[in-house]
Amino acid sequence: MQAVYPAGSIPLRPGGPSVACLIDAGLARAFWSLPDGRQTTLAVIRPREFVGSTASMRQSNWMFMQLITECTLTILDLENVRALAATELEVASAIGRHLGMRVRDAYRLIAVRSLGNIRERVAYDLLDRAAQSQLVVGRLEVIATQADLADSIGSSREVMSRALRDMRAEGIVETAPGLIRVLDPERLAAIVRAFVI
Repeated sequence: MQAVYPAGSIPLRPGGPSVACLIDAGLARAFWSLPDGRQTTLAVIRPREFVGSTASMRQSNWMFMQLITECTLTILDLENVRALAATELEVASAIGRHLGMRVRDAYRLIAVRSLGNIRERVAYDLLDRAAQSQLVVGRLEVIATQADLADSIGSSREVMSRALRDMRAEGIVETAPGLIRVLDPERLAAIVRAFVI
């Protein structure tokens, strides 16, 4: 079954129904959230990616999935996926490869935060903050000063400001005092994705 979900939706959450789906179009993120409201992004999920590998292996949901942009999802019959994984080596192998890819993505996000160039670190920080803001105010925006962002990525304000200026010139973000609005989250995600480990 194919369905279109609006930006900001959370179709997968801990304790919720188990889901297996394909992202046909759009951009999403997997994240953890603590009771005090703090969050961390675990993966950025793009078109043609599978969600629900742990559910396919009869494990309960342990993360949230937030749709950053409007997404088209193909919802799979979870029992059929499980039956195929139990009887077809190719399906089980594909799920295993997918889980390995998810681990690699998590390592990539850890590495980009500490080893990425300034552009990559700014892109990750903006995407992460904007996605969190979307859950609260419904918009992809970051309320922070340039000094706040520079501190967050471990750089000087001047260096961070140049990266932000370039993103503004490319139409990825727009800025106002104390506010950065994300106009093109897919391009921010592509910058993060370009980091090689």
